Amino acid sequence: EEELVADQHVRVVKLNVGGSDLELLESTDPEGPIGKYVAKRGAGIHHLTLRVDDLEAALAELEEKGVRLIDRKPRIGAGGAKIAFLHPKSTGGILIELCERA
Repeated sequence: EEELVADQHVRVVKLNVGGSDLELLESTDPEGPIGKYVAKRGAGIHHLTLRVDDLEAALAELEEKGVRLIDRKPRIGAGGAKIAFLHPKSTGGILIELCERA
């Protein structure tokens, strides 16, 4: 399943592997977030995604516990899912995306 997320300048291909989703990202613009990431760090793992039932509640709980958030409010990502990112400084240097699918 392939999708273009125009506002993030990225093409997403989703594969189901053993009951889990694997998303492959390809930058469509070197000035987009993925293009800048690859230019700075090279190809590799960009982020890990955790699925949650209630994204707003998860963000509120994490913020209350002192986790730094990149997105304080959900936004729409690939497949129309609500997403938000946690700051790597609060997650051992790993960019974590929280995702709520409809």
